[in-house]
Amino acid sequence: MTSLTSVDAEPTASGRFARSLRAELRNVRTTRGTRWALGLTASLWVIVGAGFALIAVLLDATTVSVGAALLGMGSAVTIFIPILAIFIMAADWQSRDVLTTYVLEPRRHIVFFAKVLAAVIVCATLVLAAALLAVVFTAVLALVSGAAITWNADAETIAVLLWSAAVGTVSGIAYGAATQRVAIAIVFSLVQGFVIDPLLTLVPHGVGNWFRLSAIADAGSSGGAIGPALTAGVLWLVVPLAVGFVRNQRADVQ
Repeated sequence: MTSLTSVDAEPTASGRFARSLRAELRNVRTTRGTRWALGLTASLWVIVGAGFALIAVLLDATTVSVGAALLGMGSAVTIFIPILAIFIMAADWQSRDVLTTYVLEPRRHIVFFAKVLAAVIVCATLVLAAALLAVVFTAVLALVSGAAITWNADAETIAVLLWSAAVGTVSGIAYGAATQRVAIAIVFSLVQGFVIDPLLTLVPHGVGNWFRLSAIADAGSSGGAIGPALTAGVLWLVVPLAVGFVRNQRADVQ
């Protein structure tokens, strides 16, 4: 009699990555803190965008501006999207969930890049959905008020919105990975945007402008400069990402 033994094939690197990515995307739905951050962020974006459109109607009752709604949403994006990315990168480091993650997938670099891609996917989807809802609310507002819709959202406005969202996403990923603590990363993100960046503008001869995170976002508009964006990108994005990757590889899992 011939005995047949079946042996499970070792998953490939791409298969491991896909499995980790699915797990990270599932964590966004199941982790309470991340789920609350997701819902709160989307709601605030829509409210701010609709609020800007409403203010535009009050100033000019004959038209409702789609561009105003998108720009209003864009101002909220720069504040809240890093927070969402921070939750995705760091939330499970504050619980025993990360221990389970590394038991299922011991190759830590795979988990790290799966978290990064999950943050990009979630944040990009949220930005597009919120922009669509802002446009829908603007149309509803125009219908209720009897005003005409002004479709003045040109390509530059949309590009600035998307670029700001991309910068915010990467900065949140970097800070969350480097600190591995949600509260610390959020505080640092807010301090960086509301304290450090403004203080750098006071440095004589414009030297501080080369190190402002907002210089990266400004590079997405027609008046932005590439040089300051590159130096700020290395300081605020590349270095924290590198630190986060190393810490992800070496940190003790409690």
